[in-house]
Amino acid sequence: MVGIVILAILAISASVGVVTARQPVHSALYLVGNILSLALLYLMLKAEFLAAAQVIVYAGAIMVLFLFVVTLLTAGKEERELPEDLPGQRIVAGILSVIVGGVFVALAIKYPGPTLKAPLPSHFGDLTGIGRLLWGPDFIYLVAIAIMLVSAALGVLVLNPPRKRRQQEAEAREQRAESKASPETTRKEREGTGS
Repeated sequence: MVGIVILAILAISASVGVVTARQPVHSALYLVGNILSLALLYLMLKAEFLAAAQVIVYAGAIMVLFLFVVTLLTAGKEERELPEDLPGQRIVAGILSVIVGGVFVALAIKYPGPTLKAPLPSHFGDLTGIGRLLWGPDFIYLVAIAIMLVSAALGVLVLNPPRKRRQQEAEAREQRAESKASPETTRKEREGTGS
C-alpha cells in the first residue's frame, strides 16, 4: 500500500509538472515520468503486459512523436512569451482545476461504486486475452487511434507551417494588395508620361 501511495504522488506531481513547465521539452520529460510511474503501478497490480505496453508504446513511440511535434512547433521561433489575451486566466484556471478536482475526490469518496463480486473471465489480463481483444472485433479501434495520431501530426504541419513558408505567404499577400491598388497609380503614371 505504501508503494502505491508513493507512485500515486509521483504520478500526480509529474502530471502537474507537465502543465506548469515553461519549456515544451520539459513538459514532455515530465510526461515520461508520469508514464513510468503508471507502468510501475501496473506492475504492482500484476498487469505485466500493460506495464510493458506503457513503457514501450507510450514512453517510447508516443513520446518520440511528441518530441518530433514539439521540435516542429518550436523551430525558428523566438524565446519570448506572448502577452496573455485574458489577464489572470492562469490563476482562474488553477483555482477552477483545484475546485473540480476536489469535487471529483468528494464524489468518489461519497459514491465508491459497487464492489466486483463476479469472478474474472479466463485469460483476463494475460497475453491471450489482450490479443483476442486487440485483433478481434475491436481491431477497428486500434486502426482509428493510428489514424488519429497520424492526422494530429499532419495537422501540426498544416496549422504551423515553417517560417519560410509563412514569410512567402505574407509577401504574396502584400503583392496582391499592392497589385489591387496599383492599376489607378499606373494609369496616373501613364497619363503623366503621355503628356
